[in-house]
This record gives sequence, C-alpha cells and structure tokens, in this order.
Amino acid sequence: MPHCGADLPENAAFCPHCARDIHPRRETKKPVPLLKKLLLGLLGLAVVIAVGAGFRYFNRPHVPQEYDGEGEVYYESGDKTYQLLVAWPDDRTAPAADIYHQGAPDEQYRWPSRWYVNDALTGTDPWGEFEPLVEKVTVEVVQDENAADELIAGEPSHQEDYSPDAAMVSSLDFTGNSGEPQVVWTVQMKNGDLIRVQQNLHITLVITHEYHWQDYPMSTMEEVQALLDQIANQVPSTDQVLLYLAPGTYEGDLFFHRSYDLYGSTDEGGERTVWKGSVSMEDGHYDWINYFYDIDFVGDGTDIGINTPVKAWPVGCTFTGNGTGILLESVPTDITMVFDGTVFSNNGTDLDNRCDHPIDTTNAVFQ
Repeated sequence: MPHCGADLPENAAFCPHCARDIHPRRETKKPVPLLKKLLLGLLGLAVVIAVGAGFRYFNRPHVPQEYDGEGEVYYESGDKTYQLLVAWPDDRTAPAADIYHQGAPDEQYRWPSRWYVNDALTGTDPWGEFEPLVEKVTVEVVQDENAADELIAGEPSHQEDYSPDAAMVSSLDFTGNSGEPQVVWTVQMKNGDLIRVQQNLHITLVITHEYHWQDYPMSTMEEVQALLDQIANQVPSTDQVLLYLAPGTYEGDLFFHRSYDLYGSTDEGGERTVWKGSVSMEDGHYDWINYFYDIDFVGDGTDIGINTPVKAWPVGCTFTGNGTGILLESVPTDITMVFDGTVFSNNGTDLDNRCDHPIDTTNAVFQ
C-alpha cells in the first residue's frame, strides 16, 4: 500500500486499514465552449485567406497605367522613383515646360528638345538602368490651328556627340509663323505603362532693325565695329538686325557679340563691298544665325575670311586669297549650312569643316 504499508486484498479499491483510495486522481479538463472553438476556427481561416490574398496580390498581373505631365512626370518602378522631364542642359532637374522663341516669317529655325531621365532622389542619370524598361520613345506635335506654318519634330535619339547628358534629343524645325504648338514626348514602357511629357512652344515674329550705310557711320571697319558694339548693348539678342554696308573696301578684323545679317552693295560702276580681314564670333550660341550677302572676302594669304563657331550663311559671296575661306570650329546645331552662290578661289583652304558639320555646297563654286 502506498500510504500505510498494509497488505491489500486483490482488486481492492481502498485500504481496509487506513481507508485511503489506492487509485491516483486525474485532473479533469475544462470543456471548451462551442463559441470559442468557432472563433478559433474563423481566425485560422482568416489567416489562410490573408496569406492567399497576399500571394495573389504580389503575383497579380500588371495593370498598365497612364501618366501625363507638363514638363515632367514622376514614375515608380520597383523600389525606385524616376523623374522624366524635358529640360535645359544647364539644369537637368528643372522642367522646361514652356519654351519661347522669336523668328522671321520666312526663315527656318531648329531647336533641340531634350528629354532627361533622373533618379528622383539623387538627381543623377540612371538611363543605363531605365532604358531596358522602355519599349519605345516617340515625339508628336499638336499643331497650332491658327498658325501659318507647322512645327516638325525629328525622330528622337540618343546623341552622344551633341548632347550626351540627355537620354534623347528631338530636333524641332519651325518658322516665325509656327505659333504655339505643343510637343509631346511619349514613352511606351515594356510593362504597358504609357508616359506623356508635354512641352509648349511659344513662337513669335521677330522684331527687325535696319541700319543703312547712308544713315549711319559705316565708312571704315572701326566705325562698323563701333556700331555693332552699340547694337549689341541696346538691341535684344532675339531681334533681327540687318546692316547694309557701303560699296568699297573695308580693312581690318570684325568681332560679333550677337547675330547679324550683313548685306554688301554694288555702286553704279560695279564696285562691290570688299572685306580685307577676318570676321569672328562668340561661340556657344546655338540660336545665332549670321547671314552674309554679296560681300567679297579678300585675304593676304593668312586671313580667315569667316571664323564661325555658330551658324553662318554666305550667299552670293566670294572668298579669294585667304589662308582659309571659312572655318567651322564648333557649330552647336546639326542643321545643314548652305553655301548657295558662294565662290572660292585661290585660298589655302576653301572650307575647313573641323567639326564635321552638315554642309551643302551643291550651288557653290570652287576654282
């Protein structure tokens, strides 16, 4: 017997000596209420449903989205946010939604619209990682219905030599009569998303100023330079300036601080405007266009007739006896320079195209 030590009869339920129960007691479990069982079952079911829903959410098919923005759009992919925008090259993070230009009604102009991709957090260039996500990039133009001339957008492309910091560049061709068109950069992503970034062009007719040799002191090169300097200080660079030179010979060098249209003249005896010296220009101005009409550039064997880092069109001009007739150093656009009616003779080098700029000499004469 576990309690008093006495012998127990077989099959005894208790000890006849000490009357103690010889079977160990078992603790009874409290019954679980039915409501609690139901709640626990529902909780488990909810967990299963939540896990399944989460799995389906993270593995759901992508629903293509559309994004539109004036000048810029912010786009998320994975854990990164990108800034897609049109901008100026001197500040790739500042959207250029509105661009203002002036132009003559019958002149053709070209301006590069630059599209950038930035890391929205750091402002750095992530084009290498973003490009594989892109299906294609296009540029469309919403024309100004009231404008006489259309604006034409070129096929967008990455131009490493011209604007390496931009993801893509589209060349826009227009005249002063193109009004206020809208350029729309459209990015089709491989996941079906569509991104549109709008850029508004505001093109107004240029104001023209004329200066004639009969009305202003332009008898010598020094007087011409003084007049050009005065004009550069007083006339907005967006205005067009026409200078009409006297027949006869000008000697010395000339420097341009803005763009001009220079016209030579011919007197009754057939004497034309002759230039003995060099014309040079400031560089870095992509919107400058300098025209030279009916001027004879005569050199001493060492002169450079026209030294231009910007766009220049000699029309009906001659270049004779110069070390170099025309030197193209670093013209900042890709619009073709045309040399209609220009005659080159007895120069050391007629046309030194160091920057390999597009030129058209079809109607030029080389002697």
